[in-house]
Amino acid sequence: MSNAVIVPLNADQELVITADNSGAIGEKPQDAVSTSNTIVGYSTLRVAMMECLAEGAEPRTIVMQNFTSDKAWQDYKNGAEDVLKALERDMLPITGSTESNFASLQSGLGITVIGTRTIEDNRDSEWSGEEKFAVIGAPLVGNEVLERQDEVIPLALFQRFCQMEEVKAVLPIGSKGVAAAWRSWTKRDDKLSSDIDLEKSGGPATCILIAFDNSNLETIQKATGSFFHHLVPSEGSSL
Repeated sequence: MSNAVIVPLNADQELVITADNSGAIGEKPQDAVSTSNTIVGYSTLRVAMMECLAEGAEPRTIVMQNFTSDKAWQDYKNGAEDVLKALERDMLPITGSTESNFASLQSGLGITVIGTRTIEDNRDSEWSGEEKFAVIGAPLVGNEVLERQDEVIPLALFQRFCQMEEVKAVLPIGSKGVAAAWRSWTKRDDKLSSDIDLEKSGGPATCILIAFDNSNLETIQKATGSFFHHLVPSEGSSL
């Protein structure tokens, strides 16, 4: 299930609010993962934007909460703008605040995306029980995200899935992993198997779950190539 908050706006539209954060990742000596603040800004907005788009919403505004330093702000913003360029939404406004009164020992960033959708674009899934599921990309976390970029679902491919008629629903995977996300999403408790670790954290949404009709399997596999991973039942279960 998505972490999005849906708020009625008027008779025709809803607000869709999504968020992600990053802690102890960045350029400070005591950070647990060492990388550039630009990459942190990119990765953090990537998650919040993916969750917003997966809900069928159009992002309107981005809010950044910077707990690292005044100097880090521009790098975070540059990384966020790289996400917007990849999604062809580089005109979106970015606002926010920096904690400049007190210095922290480790880096910290929070990003919120505020979007809107019309009521009829509601993507809350109604399952028929006949759907097939797949994981696109691989669950990666920490330094793996930097070292195995060729396994991370590209934003352009993710956006394509959000727009494909052959795909019934899309869910970015977070820190609880594929299996937990699938069970929360479908309200089912099947035992699952795949060629990837279904319990592992998906970090900054390095992979997604998709639901589709079996008749569209070939189209989806062709679109995804090596990013495609079957999600199938273990023995004694049905999907």
